[in-house]
Amino acid sequence: MFKTIKYSNQYLAKTLFKRTLLFVLILTTFCFGFWYWNIFQAMMHGQFSWWYLSPIVLSIVLTAFSGWVIFGFYKNYAPKHTDIFSRYLKRIELRQIISLLVVSKGYFNTETTDNNTYLTYYPKLRIKVKHNTGQLLIEEPVDGEKYMAQFASGDFDQSVETALLADRQTTEFMKNKMISTFAFEPIKFRRQLLALQPQKGRLQIAKGIDWKYDTFYNALISGNVGTGKSYTIFAILGQLLQLTKYVDIIDPKRSDLASLKYIDALKGRVHSTPIEINQAVIKYYQNMMARAEKMEKIKATGKIGTYKDYHFEPCFLVFDEFGAYREMNDRLSFGDPAYEAYQTAMSNLNEIAMLGRELGFYLIIGMQRPSADSLPMAIRGQLNLRINMGVPTPEIEKMVFPDNDKQLRPLSSNLKGWGFIKVGDSQVRAFFAPEVPKEFNLHEWLSQQIRKRGQV
Repeated sequence: MFKTIKYSNQYLAKTLFKRTLLFVLILTTFCFGFWYWNIFQAMMHGQFSWWYLSPIVLSIVLTAFSGWVIFGFYKNYAPKHTDIFSRYLKRIELRQIISLLVVSKGYFNTETTDNNTYLTYYPKLRIKVKHNTGQLLIEEPVDGEKYMAQFASGDFDQSVETALLADRQTTEFMKNKMISTFAFEPIKFRRQLLALQPQKGRLQIAKGIDWKYDTFYNALISGNVGTGKSYTIFAILGQLLQLTKYVDIIDPKRSDLASLKYIDALKGRVHSTPIEINQAVIKYYQNMMARAEKMEKIKATGKIGTYKDYHFEPCFLVFDEFGAYREMNDRLSFGDPAYEAYQTAMSNLNEIAMLGRELGFYLIIGMQRPSADSLPMAIRGQLNLRINMGVPTPEIEKMVFPDNDKQLRPLSSNLKGWGFIKVGDSQVRAFFAPEVPKEFNLHEWLSQQIRKRGQV
C-alpha cells in the first residue's frame, strides 16, 4: 500500500517518539493510580512526606528508560533486523527523509497573512516499501503543477539516491504521475551461482537483471583484481555452456580460464598462447562468414529473419584479459608473421562486433582497465551489456558508462562481488554478482553445466 507523504512528515520520527513517551507516562501514571489515591487521602488528613513524590519520580524514570530503550532500538536494532517493528521504523525513517528532501529543495508553496504562514501547495507524493526485495517505490506528480519539471527530469530522484544511498532501477510514466523504483538493499537482488537457470536468449545476472543477448548483443566485463570480475565471467560462461557447445574461450594470461582446456568437453575450445588466440579469432570469423553465406542462400528464397529463424545455434567468443592481449601483440615488430596474424585477428574482431548479431556470433570481452587505446571504437560501440566490478575511476566510468548521470558509490565494505551494470539504453544499476559458494570447484561446476545442455 502506498503511503502519502505530508509536509509534517519531516518531523515524523520526533513526533512519534514524543507521543510514545507521553503514552508511557500516562500508562505508568495510571498504573500508580491507587498509590496516588492513597497519597491524596493522606494529604487530605494533613499528612505530608517527601516519599509522596516517589510515584512521580518513578513515572519519570520509567518514561526516560523507555525512551532510551526505544531510541536504542531505532538506532541499533531496527537497521539490522527484519521483524515487524523494525520494518515499521524503517518506513517511518523513509517517509521522513522523503519529506525532508521535498522541503529542502523547496518543492512547496506557502502564503503569509497576518503574521501567520500557511501551506498552500505540497506535491502529491506517495511511497511504498517492499521489504522482501529491498525496494522503494515513489509515486511522483506529473500533473502540470509548478514543480512538475523537476520531478519529470529526474532531479528529485537523484536526490533520493544520494540521501538514501539507494540505486534507481526504473522509472515508469503514467497519466498525471510517474513511479520510480529504487533498490535500497541491493544485496537482496543477489542470485546464487548454483541456482542460475538460463533460458534461450536470456542469461541471469541478478534478480530483475537478465542479459537478453539477442537484443543487447556483445558484452564488456571490467574490474581490477579482486573485485569479482572473473567470478562474473564464470557465472555467464556456465550458463552459456548449458545453452550451446559453440563457446570459445581465450585467456592470454593463462589464468583460471586457461585451465579449462583440461575439461574434456572443452578441448580445442580454450586458447591461451598468442598463436592459438589469433588462429581462434580468425577461425571464429571464418565460421561466421560461412554462416552468413548459408543464410544468404536461404534468404534468396524469400525467407527473412535472423539466425534463430533458420535454426542455427548461437556462438560465443569469451575473450578475457583483452587489454593484455593488445599489449603483448603491440610490442611485435611489423615484419613479424605473428604481428600480421594479430592484425588480421583484430580486423576480424571488428567485423564480428559489427556483423555478429544477426548471424548469432557474439563477443564477451573481459579486461581490467578499458581505455580508448586498448578497446577499439568499432568494438566499443557494439557492446550493449556493460559491467564494471567495484567503483570505477572517473576515466573508466567515462569509457564504460559514458552517459551516466548518477554517482557510483561502494555497496559494501565487507562483501565482494559487487559492481555496476548497464544493459542497452537502461540506467546504470548497482548489483551483486551471483554468489559463489565456499569450496567451489570451477571445473566440476562447468562440467555439470555442460551435462545439462539440451535441457534448457
